[in-house]
Amino acid sequence: MDTDIISSLPNSLLCHILSFLPTIDAVGTSFLSCRWRHLWKDLQAFDFDTQRIGNNERFVSFVDTVLSQRRFSDIRKLRLICGAHLDSGNAVGRWVRAALGPCLQEMDLLLYGDVSSNYVDEIFTCASLVSLTLVANLVLNNISSVHLPLLKNLSLGPDVPVDLNLISACPALEYLYFIFDASFYPNIHLLSPSLKRLRLIEARERDFDDPIITEIQIDAPNLEYLRIYLEESCVRTLVISDFPNMMEASIDIAPKAEHVDWVPKLLQALSKTKKLALGGFTTQCLVKAPNLHFPEFRYLRQLRICFRSFNSGVLIKLLCCCPKLQVLKIDNNGVQYFGDQTPRTEPSSWTQPASVPNCVRSHLNILEFRRYPDSLEEREFLAYILQNALVLKTFIIYTNIGSFEKEKEHILNEISVLPRGSSICQVEEFTYGKWRL
Repeated sequence: MDTDIISSLPNSLLCHILSFLPTIDAVGTSFLSCRWRHLWKDLQAFDFDTQRIGNNERFVSFVDTVLSQRRFSDIRKLRLICGAHLDSGNAVGRWVRAALGPCLQEMDLLLYGDVSSNYVDEIFTCASLVSLTLVANLVLNNISSVHLPLLKNLSLGPDVPVDLNLISACPALEYLYFIFDASFYPNIHLLSPSLKRLRLIEARERDFDDPIITEIQIDAPNLEYLRIYLEESCVRTLVISDFPNMMEASIDIAPKAEHVDWVPKLLQALSKTKKLALGGFTTQCLVKAPNLHFPEFRYLRQLRICFRSFNSGVLIKLLCCCPKLQVLKIDNNGVQYFGDQTPRTEPSSWTQPASVPNCVRSHLNILEFRRYPDSLEEREFLAYILQNALVLKTFIIYTNIGSFEKEKEHILNEISVLPRGSSICQVEEFTYGKWRL
Protein backbone atom coordinates (compact mmCIF):
# COMPACT_ATOMS: atom_id res chain seq x y z
CA MET A 1 0.00 0.00 0.00
CA ASP A 2 2.98 2.33 0.59
CA THR A 3 4.46 1.80 -2.89
CA ASP A 4 4.42 4.83 -5.23
CA ILE A 5 3.49 2.92 -8.38
CA ILE A 6 3.06 6.03 -10.56
CA SER A 7 6.53 7.42 -9.83
CA SER A 8 8.08 4.07 -10.72
CA LEU A 9 6.84 4.31 -14.29
CA PRO A 10 9.36 5.24 -17.02
CA ASN A 11 9.72 8.89 -18.01
CA SER A 12 8.25 8.33 -21.45
CA LEU A 13 4.99 7.00 -19.99
CA LEU A 14 4.76 9.72 -17.34
CA CYS A 15 5.29 12.41 -19.98
CA HIS A 16 2.57 10.82 -22.08
CA ILE A 17 0.21 11.14 -19.12
CA LEU A 18 1.27 14.76 -18.45
CA SER A 19 0.70 15.64 -22.11
CA PHE A 20 -3.08 15.39 -21.53
CA LEU A 21 -2.97 18.10 -18.83
CA PRO A 22 -2.85 21.88 -19.25
CA THR A 23 0.84 22.75 -19.22
CA ILE A 24 0.54 24.83 -16.05
CA ASP A 25 -0.69 21.70 -14.22
CA ALA A 26 2.04 19.55 -15.77
CA VAL A 27 4.69 22.02 -14.58
CA GLY A 28 3.02 22.03 -11.15
CA THR A 29 3.91 18.35 -10.68
CA SER A 30 7.52 19.47 -10.16
CA PHE A 31 6.62 20.08 -6.50
CA LEU A 32 5.62 16.45 -5.89
CA SER A 33 9.12 15.05 -5.31
CA CYS A 34 12.66 15.01 -6.65
CA ARG A 35 11.57 12.36 -9.12
CA TRP A 36 9.12 14.84 -10.69
CA ARG A 37 11.12 18.07 -10.39
CA HIS A 38 12.39 18.21 -13.96
CA LEU A 39 10.08 15.69 -15.60
CA TRP A 40 7.96 18.35 -17.35
CA LYS A 41 11.02 19.47 -19.31
CA ASP A 42 10.72 16.27 -21.37
CA LEU A 43 7.25 17.24 -22.63
CA GLN A 44 6.61 17.52 -26.36
CA ALA A 45 2.92 18.49 -26.03
CA PHE A 46 1.94 21.90 -24.64
CA ASP A 47 -1.41 23.48 -23.75
CA PHE A 48 -1.28 27.17 -22.78
CA ASP A 49 -4.35 29.21 -21.80
CA THR A 50 -4.28 32.84 -20.60
CA GLN A 51 -7.31 32.24 -18.38
CA ARG A 52 -5.28 29.81 -16.27
CA ILE A 53 -2.33 32.14 -15.72
CA GLY A 54 -3.70 35.64 -15.14
CA ASN A 55 -2.48 38.79 -16.84
CA ASN A 56 -0.79 38.86 -20.23
CA GLU A 57 2.66 39.78 -18.91
CA ARG A 58 2.73 36.79 -16.58
CA PHE A 59 1.39 34.53 -19.34
CA VAL A 60 4.11 35.59 -21.80
CA SER A 61 6.80 35.04 -19.17
CA PHE A 62 5.43 31.57 -18.32
CA VAL A 63 5.24 30.36 -21.93
CA ASP A 64 8.69 31.73 -22.76
CA THR A 65 10.18 30.05 -19.70
CA VAL A 66 8.59 26.65 -20.39
CA LEU A 67 9.56 26.59 -24.07
CA SER A 68 13.12 27.73 -23.36
CA GLN A 69 13.72 25.03 -20.71
CA ARG A 70 12.38 22.02 -22.59
CA ARG A 71 14.93 19.30 -23.26
CA PHE A 72 13.61 18.25 -26.67
CA SER A 73 13.72 20.81 -29.47
CA ASP A 74 10.92 19.07 -31.39
CA ILE A 75 7.34 19.83 -30.35
CA ARG A 76 4.59 17.36 -31.24
CA LYS A 77 1.52 19.36 -30.15
CA LEU A 78 0.83 23.02 -29.37
CA ARG A 79 -2.48 24.37 -28.12
CA LEU A 80 -2.52 28.11 -27.54
CA ILE A 81 -5.47 30.13 -26.19
CA CYS A 82 -4.69 33.82 -25.92
CA GLY A 83 -6.83 36.76 -24.88
CA ALA A 84 -6.92 40.19 -26.47
CA HIS A 85 -4.03 42.67 -26.55
CA LEU A 86 -1.23 40.14 -26.30
CA ASP A 87 1.43 42.24 -27.98
CA SER A 88 4.68 41.55 -26.17
CA GLY A 89 7.20 41.52 -29.03
CA ASN A 90 5.02 39.36 -31.28
CA ALA A 91 5.02 36.61 -28.65
CA VAL A 92 2.52 34.43 -30.52
CA GLY A 93 4.70 34.40 -33.62
CA ARG A 94 7.70 33.46 -31.49
CA TRP A 95 5.89 30.49 -29.95
CA VAL A 96 4.47 29.27 -33.25
CA ARG A 97 7.90 29.35 -34.90
CA ALA A 98 9.30 27.41 -31.94
CA ALA A 99 6.70 24.70 -32.49
CA LEU A 100 7.03 24.38 -36.26
CA GLY A 101 9.20 21.46 -37.24
CA PRO A 102 9.26 17.92 -38.62
CA CYS A 103 7.57 16.41 -35.52
CA LEU A 104 4.65 18.83 -35.15
CA GLN A 105 1.36 16.94 -35.62
CA GLU A 106 -1.29 19.07 -33.87
CA MET A 107 -1.66 22.85 -33.62
CA ASP A 108 -4.64 24.67 -32.11
CA LEU A 109 -4.50 28.48 -32.20
CA LEU A 110 -7.43 30.22 -30.52
CA LEU A 111 -6.40 33.85 -30.54
CA TYR A 112 -8.90 36.47 -29.40
CA GLY A 113 -8.06 40.04 -30.30
CA ASP A 114 -5.72 41.55 -32.88
CA VAL A 115 -2.56 39.53 -33.38
CA SER A 116 0.11 39.60 -36.06
CA SER A 117 -0.37 37.13 -38.93
CA ASN A 118 3.21 37.30 -40.18
CA TYR A 119 3.92 33.75 -39.01
CA VAL A 120 0.84 32.12 -40.54
CA ASP A 121 2.30 31.26 -43.94
CA GLU A 122 4.81 28.94 -42.31
CA ILE A 123 2.00 26.88 -40.76
CA PHE A 124 0.63 25.94 -44.18
CA THR A 125 3.93 24.42 -45.26
CA CYS A 126 4.41 22.28 -42.15
CA ALA A 127 4.29 18.90 -43.89
CA SER A 128 3.98 16.86 -40.67
CA LEU A 129 0.70 18.49 -39.47
CA VAL A 130 -2.21 16.10 -38.98
CA SER A 131 -4.62 18.43 -37.15
CA LEU A 132 -4.96 22.23 -37.38
CA THR A 133 -7.40 24.59 -35.64
CA LEU A 134 -7.41 28.34 -36.38
CA VAL A 135 -9.74 30.68 -34.51
CA ALA A 136 -8.25 34.15 -34.77
CA ASN A 137 -8.61 37.60 -36.27
CA LEU A 138 -6.32 36.80 -39.19
CA VAL A 139 -6.37 37.60 -42.89
CA LEU A 140 -5.32 34.56 -44.90
CA ASN A 141 -6.53 35.48 -48.38
CA ASN A 142 -2.99 35.57 -49.76
CA ILE A 143 -1.47 32.30 -48.62
CA SER A 144 1.67 32.00 -50.75
CA SER A 145 1.76 28.19 -50.81
CA VAL A 146 0.16 25.18 -49.15
CA HIS A 147 1.88 21.87 -48.46
CA LEU A 148 -0.08 19.82 -45.92
CA PRO A 149 0.09 16.26 -47.29
CA LEU A 150 -0.83 14.58 -43.97
CA LEU A 151 -3.50 16.98 -42.68
CA LYS A 152 -6.67 15.08 -41.72
CA ASN A 153 -8.49 17.52 -39.40
CA LEU A 154 -9.01 21.22 -40.14
CA SER A 155 -11.12 23.65 -38.08
CA LEU A 156 -11.54 27.28 -39.16
CA GLY A 157 -13.22 29.98 -37.07
CA PRO A 158 -15.43 32.82 -38.34
CA ASP A 159 -12.69 35.47 -38.22
CA VAL A 160 -10.32 33.51 -40.45
CA PRO A 161 -11.23 34.36 -44.05
CA VAL A 162 -9.26 31.91 -46.17
CA ASP A 163 -8.71 31.10 -49.78
CA LEU A 164 -10.85 27.95 -50.11
CA ASN A 165 -8.26 26.47 -52.47
CA LEU A 166 -6.68 25.51 -49.17
CA ILE A 167 -9.24 22.68 -48.88
CA SER A 168 -8.43 21.08 -52.23
CA ALA A 169 -4.69 21.41 -51.45
CA CYS A 170 -5.01 18.97 -48.51
CA PRO A 171 -5.11 15.53 -50.18
CA ALA A 172 -5.60 13.59 -46.91
CA LEU A 173 -8.28 15.83 -45.37
CA GLU A 174 -11.05 13.84 -43.66
CA TYR A 175 -12.70 16.29 -41.22
CA LEU A 176 -13.52 19.95 -41.90
CA TYR A 177 -15.21 22.19 -39.34
CA PHE A 178 -15.86 25.49 -41.10
CA ILE A 179 -17.55 28.30 -39.17
CA PHE A 180 -17.88 31.13 -41.66
CA ASP A 181 -18.92 34.77 -41.80
CA ALA A 182 -20.97 34.98 -45.00
CA SER A 183 -19.82 38.56 -45.64
CA PHE A 184 -16.34 37.19 -46.43
CA TYR A 185 -17.48 34.56 -48.94
CA PRO A 186 -19.42 35.43 -52.12
CA ASN A 187 -18.90 31.77 -53.07
CA ILE A 188 -18.02 28.67 -51.09
CA HIS A 189 -16.47 25.84 -53.07
CA LEU A 190 -15.46 22.75 -51.10
CA LEU A 191 -13.82 20.17 -53.33
CA SER A 192 -12.26 17.21 -51.55
CA PRO A 193 -12.41 13.55 -52.62
CA SER A 194 -10.96 12.45 -49.25
CA LEU A 195 -13.37 14.38 -46.99
CA LYS A 196 -15.53 12.21 -44.68
CA ARG A 197 -16.96 14.67 -42.15
CA LEU A 198 -18.09 18.24 -42.85
CA ARG A 199 -19.59 20.87 -40.56
CA LEU A 200 -20.55 24.02 -42.44
CA ILE A 201 -21.85 26.50 -39.86
CA GLU A 202 -22.78 30.12 -40.45
CA ALA A 203 -21.62 32.46 -37.71
CA ARG A 204 -24.36 34.70 -36.35
CA GLU A 205 -23.01 38.02 -37.54
CA ARG A 206 -25.49 40.92 -37.23
CA ASP A 207 -23.33 43.64 -38.82
CA PHE A 208 -24.57 42.84 -42.32
CA ASP A 209 -28.14 42.63 -43.57
CA ASP A 210 -28.87 39.34 -45.31
CA PRO A 211 -25.42 38.64 -46.77
CA ILE A 212 -25.66 36.90 -50.13
CA ILE A 213 -23.66 33.84 -51.16
CA THR A 214 -24.00 33.30 -54.87
CA GLU A 215 -23.16 29.61 -54.73
CA ILE A 216 -22.23 26.82 -52.36
CA GLN A 217 -20.60 23.84 -54.01
CA ILE A 218 -19.83 20.64 -52.13
CA ASP A 219 -18.01 18.00 -54.14
CA ALA A 220 -17.06 15.33 -51.60
CA PRO A 221 -18.19 11.91 -52.87
CA ASN A 222 -16.84 10.05 -49.79
CA LEU A 223 -18.66 12.17 -47.24
CA GLU A 224 -20.12 10.18 -44.32
CA TYR A 225 -21.29 12.98 -42.01
CA LEU A 226 -22.75 16.36 -42.93
CA ARG A 227 -23.92 19.25 -40.75
CA ILE A 228 -25.17 22.45 -42.40
CA TYR A 229 -26.51 25.47 -40.56
CA LEU A 230 -27.63 28.63 -42.39
CA GLU A 231 -29.64 31.30 -40.62
CA GLU A 232 -28.86 34.82 -41.86
CA SER A 233 -27.30 34.49 -45.30
CA CYS A 234 -29.09 33.90 -48.57
CA VAL A 235 -27.57 31.16 -50.73
CA ARG A 236 -28.83 31.46 -54.27
CA THR A 237 -27.52 28.19 -55.68
CA LEU A 238 -26.45 24.85 -54.28
CA VAL A 239 -24.22 22.61 -56.39
CA ILE A 240 -23.86 19.25 -54.73
CA SER A 241 -22.78 15.73 -55.58
CA ASP A 242 -24.44 12.52 -54.43
CA PHE A 243 -23.23 11.06 -51.15
CA PRO A 244 -23.36 7.27 -51.52
CA ASN A 245 -21.51 6.70 -48.22
CA MET A 246 -23.55 9.08 -46.07
CA MET A 247 -24.21 7.79 -42.55
CA GLU A 248 -25.53 10.84 -40.69
CA ALA A 249 -26.79 14.26 -41.76
CA SER A 250 -28.14 17.27 -39.88
CA ILE A 251 -29.40 20.33 -41.73
CA ASP A 252 -31.04 23.56 -40.59
CA ILE A 253 -31.50 26.07 -43.39
CA ALA A 254 -33.39 29.36 -43.13
CA PRO A 255 -36.70 29.37 -45.07
CA LYS A 256 -35.75 31.97 -47.69
CA ALA A 257 -37.28 31.72 -51.16
CA GLU A 258 -33.97 30.72 -52.76
CA HIS A 259 -33.45 27.98 -50.18
CA VAL A 260 -36.92 26.55 -50.71
CA ASP A 261 -35.89 25.88 -54.31
CA TRP A 262 -32.84 23.76 -53.52
CA VAL A 263 -33.49 22.12 -50.12
CA PRO A 264 -35.38 19.19 -51.78
CA LYS A 265 -32.34 18.73 -54.04
CA LEU A 266 -30.14 18.48 -50.95
CA LEU A 267 -32.43 15.82 -49.46
CA GLN A 268 -32.11 13.84 -52.70
CA ALA A 269 -28.33 13.80 -52.27
CA LEU A 270 -28.79 12.59 -48.67
CA SER A 271 -31.18 9.76 -49.56
CA LYS A 272 -28.72 7.02 -48.53
CA THR A 273 -28.12 8.28 -44.99
CA LYS A 274 -28.94 6.17 -41.94
CA LYS A 275 -29.54 9.06 -39.53
CA LEU A 276 -31.19 12.35 -40.46
CA ALA A 277 -31.97 15.47 -38.41
CA LEU A 278 -34.12 18.24 -39.93
CA GLY A 279 -34.12 21.54 -38.03
CA GLY A 280 -37.11 23.82 -37.61
CA PHE A 281 -35.91 26.16 -40.37
CA THR A 282 -35.57 23.24 -42.78
CA THR A 283 -39.10 21.99 -42.16
CA GLN A 284 -40.38 25.49 -42.90
CA CYS A 285 -38.61 25.24 -46.25
CA LEU A 286 -40.33 21.92 -46.89
CA VAL A 287 -43.75 23.28 -45.95
CA LYS A 288 -43.27 26.17 -48.40
CA ALA A 289 -41.90 24.02 -51.22
CA PRO A 290 -44.37 23.68 -54.12
CA ASN A 291 -45.11 20.12 -55.25
CA LEU A 292 -42.86 18.70 -52.56
CA HIS A 293 -41.48 15.29 -53.46
CA PHE A 294 -39.26 13.33 -51.08
CA PRO A 295 -36.74 10.77 -52.31
CA GLU A 296 -36.91 7.27 -50.89
CA PHE A 297 -34.75 7.03 -47.77
CA ARG A 298 -34.38 3.29 -47.99
CA TYR A 299 -31.50 3.09 -45.48
CA LEU A 300 -32.81 5.59 -42.94
CA ARG A 301 -33.08 4.14 -39.43
CA GLN A 302 -33.38 7.27 -37.26
CA LEU A 303 -35.16 10.56 -38.00
CA ARG A 304 -35.27 13.64 -35.83
CA ILE A 305 -37.52 16.40 -37.13
CA CYS A 306 -38.16 19.81 -35.58
CA PHE A 307 -41.19 22.01 -36.23
CA ARG A 308 -41.69 25.71 -35.71
CA SER A 309 -45.32 24.86 -36.30
CA PHE A 310 -46.31 21.20 -36.41
CA ASN A 311 -47.34 19.95 -39.86
CA SER A 312 -48.64 16.40 -39.90
CA GLY A 313 -49.02 16.38 -43.70
CA VAL A 314 -45.29 16.90 -44.36
CA LEU A 315 -44.36 14.39 -41.67
CA ILE A 316 -46.66 11.64 -42.98
CA LYS A 317 -45.40 12.24 -46.52
CA LEU A 318 -41.83 11.86 -45.26
CA LEU A 319 -42.63 8.71 -43.28
CA CYS A 320 -44.03 7.13 -46.43
CA CYS A 321 -40.55 7.48 -47.95
CA CYS A 322 -38.70 5.87 -45.01
CA PRO A 323 -39.62 2.18 -45.25
CA LYS A 324 -37.13 0.93 -42.60
CA LEU A 325 -37.35 3.74 -40.05
CA GLN A 326 -36.97 2.47 -36.47
CA VAL A 327 -36.61 5.64 -34.36
CA LEU A 328 -38.69 8.81 -34.78
CA LYS A 329 -37.97 11.92 -32.68
CA ILE A 330 -40.29 14.92 -32.98
CA ASP A 331 -39.44 18.31 -31.51
CA ASN A 332 -41.99 21.12 -31.34
CA ASN A 333 -39.42 23.87 -30.85
CA GLY A 334 -41.94 26.56 -31.74
CA VAL A 335 -43.95 25.82 -28.58
CA GLN A 336 -43.81 28.28 -25.68
CA TYR A 337 -42.67 26.38 -22.62
CA PHE A 338 -41.68 28.81 -19.84
CA GLY A 339 -44.84 28.48 -17.83
CA ASP A 340 -47.11 29.53 -20.69
CA GLN A 341 -50.37 27.75 -20.03
CA THR A 342 -52.34 29.43 -22.81
CA PRO A 343 -54.00 26.69 -24.86
CA ARG A 344 -53.28 26.62 -28.56
CA THR A 345 -56.34 27.22 -30.66
CA GLU A 346 -55.03 26.68 -34.20
CA PRO A 347 -57.37 24.50 -36.27
CA SER A 348 -56.16 21.00 -36.99
CA SER A 349 -54.97 20.24 -40.52
CA TRP A 350 -54.84 16.52 -39.84
CA THR A 351 -55.93 14.33 -42.75
CA GLN A 352 -56.22 10.56 -42.40
CA PRO A 353 -53.65 8.97 -44.77
CA ALA A 354 -54.96 6.64 -47.46
CA SER A 355 -52.53 3.96 -46.29
CA VAL A 356 -50.27 3.39 -43.31
CA PRO A 357 -46.57 4.09 -43.96
CA ASN A 358 -44.66 0.82 -44.06
CA CYS A 359 -42.21 1.90 -41.37
CA VAL A 360 -45.02 2.66 -38.91
CA ARG A 361 -46.61 -0.72 -39.42
CA SER A 362 -43.53 -2.95 -39.36
CA HIS A 363 -40.35 -1.19 -38.16
CA LEU A 364 -40.97 1.76 -35.83
CA ASN A 365 -40.04 0.71 -32.29
CA ILE A 366 -39.14 4.03 -30.58
CA LEU A 367 -41.19 7.23 -30.75
CA GLU A 368 -40.16 10.38 -28.89
CA PHE A 369 -42.15 13.62 -28.73
CA ARG A 370 -40.33 16.62 -27.34
CA ARG A 371 -42.27 19.60 -25.97
CA TYR A 372 -45.60 17.89 -26.61
CA PRO A 373 -48.30 20.62 -26.48
CA ASP A 374 -51.41 18.40 -26.58
CA SER A 375 -53.04 20.47 -29.29
CA LEU A 376 -55.60 18.92 -31.63
CA GLU A 377 -53.39 18.15 -34.62
CA GLU A 378 -50.56 16.64 -32.55
CA ARG A 379 -53.09 14.55 -30.60
CA GLU A 380 -54.72 13.18 -33.76
CA PHE A 381 -51.34 12.41 -35.29
CA LEU A 382 -50.18 10.66 -32.11
CA ALA A 383 -53.38 8.60 -31.89
CA TYR A 384 -52.88 7.48 -35.51
CA ILE A 385 -49.26 6.42 -34.92
CA LEU A 386 -49.98 4.57 -31.66
CA GLN A 387 -52.86 2.68 -33.24
CA ASN A 388 -50.91 1.60 -36.32
CA ALA A 389 -47.40 1.07 -34.93
CA LEU A 390 -47.60 -2.69 -34.49
CA VAL A 391 -44.03 -3.24 -33.21
CA LEU A 392 -43.62 -0.06 -31.15
CA LYS A 393 -41.71 -0.77 -27.94
CA THR A 394 -41.34 2.65 -26.32
CA PHE A 395 -43.14 5.96 -26.53
CA ILE A 396 -41.29 8.74 -24.70
CA ILE A 397 -43.06 12.02 -24.13
CA TYR A 398 -41.23 15.14 -22.94
CA THR A 399 -43.51 17.67 -21.30
CA ASN A 400 -42.48 21.31 -20.96
CA ILE A 401 -40.43 22.67 -18.07
CA GLY A 402 -43.17 25.13 -17.16
CA SER A 403 -46.01 22.62 -17.25
CA PHE A 404 -48.09 22.28 -14.10
CA GLU A 405 -48.43 18.83 -12.57
CA LYS A 406 -52.17 18.79 -13.33
CA GLU A 407 -51.46 19.56 -16.97
CA LYS A 408 -48.89 16.75 -17.16
CA GLU A 409 -51.33 14.38 -15.52
CA HIS A 410 -54.05 15.40 -17.97
CA ILE A 411 -51.76 14.75 -20.97
CA LEU A 412 -50.66 11.36 -19.66
CA ASN A 413 -54.25 10.33 -18.89
CA GLU A 414 -55.33 11.20 -22.43
CA ILE A 415 -52.45 9.26 -23.92
CA SER A 416 -53.07 6.25 -21.69
CA VAL A 417 -56.53 5.71 -23.16
CA LEU A 418 -55.45 5.92 -26.80
CA PRO A 419 -55.65 2.53 -28.59
CA ARG A 420 -52.29 0.93 -29.23
CA GLY A 421 -51.49 -1.49 -31.99
CA SER A 422 -48.52 -2.87 -30.06
CA SER A 423 -49.15 -4.89 -26.93
CA ILE A 424 -45.59 -4.29 -25.67
CA CYS A 425 -45.53 -0.50 -25.98
CA GLN A 426 -44.44 1.28 -22.80
CA VAL A 427 -44.99 5.01 -22.15
CA GLU A 428 -42.27 7.05 -20.42
CA GLU A 429 -42.61 10.68 -19.34
CA PHE A 430 -39.74 13.14 -18.87
CA THR A 431 -39.50 16.85 -18.35
CA TYR A 432 -38.02 18.75 -21.26
CA GLY A 433 -34.38 19.39 -20.44
CA LYS A 434 -33.65 15.67 -19.94
CA TRP A 435 -33.86 15.01 -23.68
CA ARG A 436 -31.92 11.98 -24.76
CA LEU A 437 -29.42 12.58 -27.55
